[in-house]
Amino acid sequence: MQNMNNVVIILYDLNVIFLSFLCQERYLQCSNMSKGEQMKGIKWLDRHFEEILLVLLLFVMMIIMGIQIFARYALGNSLSWSEEITRFCFIWTGFLSISYCVKNSKSIKIEQFVEWFGDDFGGKGVHVFRLVSYLIEMVLFAYLLPFAFHFVKQSYIGQAASPAVGIPMWIVQSITVISFALCEFRLIQKFIERIRMIRQGVREEIHKRGEV
Repeated sequence: MQNMNNVVIILYDLNVIFLSFLCQERYLQCSNMSKGEQMKGIKWLDRHFEEILLVLLLFVMMIIMGIQIFARYALGNSLSWSEEITRFCFIWTGFLSISYCVKNSKSIKIEQFVEWFGDDFGGKGVHVFRLVSYLIEMVLFAYLLPFAFHFVKQSYIGQAASPAVGIPMWIVQSITVISFALCEFRLIQKFIERIRMIRQGVREEIHKRGEV
């Protein structure tokens, strides 16, 4: 068991070194970029932020479970912390998926209501319907955010830790605050974008864009 833990520690150290090298290379590339290229990079990161985090978390889960399977069936030893880390990663992916669905309009919806309002307000009924739905969602997440912060704060004060790894539970639970804040930010973005569409007179094809 001790040998397996040493192998895992070595793999972790190599991973940290590799990520540090990548970050250094990315920093050098960004320092040589023009402002226009930097803005393109920021916009790209804004469009794919949730996807990047979700892919990284899924990759971590895949690696950990692969090591666990190898350790159990090839070495005859099981890792005591793999299930716990995988569970925490799964919790983070679940909450990050909320922001991803908000950003990409993947929420459950009934398009019939949108079609009813489509021709109202001079052809801007769809936009009005969207704005109202965004406002309701913003109020919801704004209401949930203080409770999530209080929940994480109480966990931090209590100094609770996970049994297998000893990770402070407030770190795991902080994803609630991060997720709700991201959702609020994405909804504000969508609200501003919808206002821009109204000012430019852009009409939305309901059957081509199922967006709420």
